[in-house]
Amino acid sequence: MHFSLQSIGLVGLFASLTLGNPECPNKLDLYNKDQRTGCYNATWFIVPVPKASVQSLVFPYQLITPPVTDTSLFPTGFPAGMHPVVVSTGYQNDIRMLNLDIKALFSGGVAVPYVDYLGDKKTPFNFLVQGYIGGINGNDLEAVVPTTVGNLEGTTLLVSTFAPNNDAYALIGSNPAEFSAQVKQIILNNPLNPSLRPPALDLDFFNTQSPLYTTRTFRVLINQPQISNNRLMCLRNTYYFNDTFAEPTLREGTVTLYGFPKGSLPSALGGRFENLGGFSASSNLVGHNPELCAVAASKVDPVAVQ
Repeated sequence: MHFSLQSIGLVGLFASLTLGNPECPNKLDLYNKDQRTGCYNATWFIVPVPKASVQSLVFPYQLITPPVTDTSLFPTGFPAGMHPVVVSTGYQNDIRMLNLDIKALFSGGVAVPYVDYLGDKKTPFNFLVQGYIGGINGNDLEAVVPTTVGNLEGTTLLVSTFAPNNDAYALIGSNPAEFSAQVKQIILNNPLNPSLRPPALDLDFFNTQSPLYTTRTFRVLINQPQISNNRLMCLRNTYYFNDTFAEPTLREGTVTLYGFPKGSLPSALGGRFENLGGFSASSNLVGHNPELCAVAASKVDPVAVQ
């Protein structure tokens, strides 16, 4: 059973104006009994980071220059000398595989798209810098087992706590509506300070009338196969946003990433990033079993990235 940054997530548009039930139906289990499926209610943001800093995170692989002249992906272009980093946080429910069933989990993380795993300078992969999993309704330690399994099967994960802890994000202001979500790592078995919780990431966002990206931008980036932490295989997580409950919403906002030593992310990523573009939606997802990376890349479903 595979848990990854991209396999557990945040929101629907019903929650974009007033917060409601973050859950949505798993409609893919019937057709994918031997794969992990679930409904992912998530928010993603794109953070421009200097290429040199991003390159240091994905070594020994090289970066592929994103197609910044493609207006279906980057309608306003992309800052020169920067590379996109995708930050997410969210709520996944009705997680199923074979006879296993998990009601819900939170997840978040930071990933680098457009990584050249194959060395062909054209086939993009995601490199997960760090992923986070947490339990719901204060039951953070419910994430221990899926985090352990996920790490063994190729995903870099930490047990974490999420705020809010019972919804995809919190409504913190009105006129205009303002939302927030936070992720902190939980340090387990720490005798000096058992409640030590280094921050990972904060999102603060609004609906936007002037989007920096399109909904297709996010579909293309998050559906790139993820390089496993053993660097030998890849994990293909496929997100489908074609259900009536998807309610895709483009966002604008601020992302704060907490780098070492204060936070749990690499120091190269630490900082407060403003005036960013984001995307919230509910998707049905299929988390495929580990594959050779060339195979995973050849099987990316074109329907998912349209």
